[in-house]
Amino acid sequence: MEKVERANRTLNETVDTVRRISTELRPAALDDLGLAAAIEWQVRDFQTRSGVNCMLRLPEEDLLLSRDQATALFRVLQESLTNVARHAQATKVWVSLSEEEGVVMLEVEDDGVGFLPARLAERHSLGILGMRERVAVFGGEIEISGVPGQGTVVMVRMPVRE
Repeated sequence: MEKVERANRTLNETVDTVRRISTELRPAALDDLGLAAAIEWQVRDFQTRSGVNCMLRLPEEDLLLSRDQATALFRVLQESLTNVARHAQATKVWVSLSEEEGVVMLEVEDDGVGFLPARLAERHSLGILGMRERVAVFGGEIEISGVPGQGTVVMVRMPVRE
């Protein structure tokens, strides 16, 4: 009987872990409420976990993006916030989502330690490489800029594909 109970606990823990990982990869809010609401949820969660003050600017109406585009933008946001938490030593983060003339723009800016742009070229960060690939699939581009002592800006521009 003890083995069955232990196996049942292990199974429940495994299911909980799979659900947590699945939510982190593509939260239900992305499907149920759209990209803007998912971004708001992610930024608020980041603020709570990190203690970094976050300012958010979102469109009043959700953008008309494909499911894959919304996922790509959400994952870029997650990676950007992860980089802020790991490297920036920031006290504030600004996140903005907008659309102009058929181009969606996601901007994540922090007031952290920044970096020299030449260092970005010499680093082989899988996270940054992954962000670039996610955006390039949709004909988009990502620009990462920083100034030592003045923070970092991640700017994504992606054509809207419904």
